[in-house]
Amino acid sequence: MRTNVYLLSYAPLISILLFSTSLAIATTELALHWLDQVGVYDELLQLLTARDTKLVVWMGFLIVYFMIFSSLKLLSDTINQLGFAFFIKEQEGTTLSMLRPGSILLLVGGCVSFAFMTSFLHVGIVLFVSFFIYFIFYTVQISKMTTAAGAIGLIIFSFLAWGVLLAGLSWVGLTLFNSFGEAILFPS
Repeated sequence: MRTNVYLLSYAPLISILLFSTSLAIATTELALHWLDQVGVYDELLQLLTARDTKLVVWMGFLIVYFMIFSSLKLLSDTINQLGFAFFIKEQEGTTLSMLRPGSILLLVGGCVSFAFMTSFLHVGIVLFVSFFIYFIFYTVQISKMTTAAGAIGLIIFSFLAWGVLLAGLSWVGLTLFNSFGEAILFPS
């Protein structure tokens, strides 16, 4: 019996939604606790009910996490396919279809993250373990499709691309943080 080849095409979106929701719930708990400690939560309760405040904070974090994971997915696909162009020699594009079942691993991880949605640390651990298991799956699949040199080149290329991207983002973040701190501490 043949199945539809596009059956797994929604797994990345559902995974992103599941992880975003779990992290948003965990972050909402932390944020509301912090707002209560600094005394802002009581002021918010004068504007909104406790339920509405929690919902607004949760929606804000859900949107932020969804945007982060979606952009990481887009960058991941771009880096992956650019690496394929450099290191995998094929004419038909079967490599991408062989990697598609790996999205089920992240989908399962997203479902497991719901068991720990009240703990930011535990959801983060589930996310890291899911990525690590997917990386192992990715490495095994790539090693089946190309030579050892091609697989090593593709993995090194991916690590370098992500390293440069994260270093650049860190530099921009630290520069912005430094300029905000300077503007607040030493106004002109």
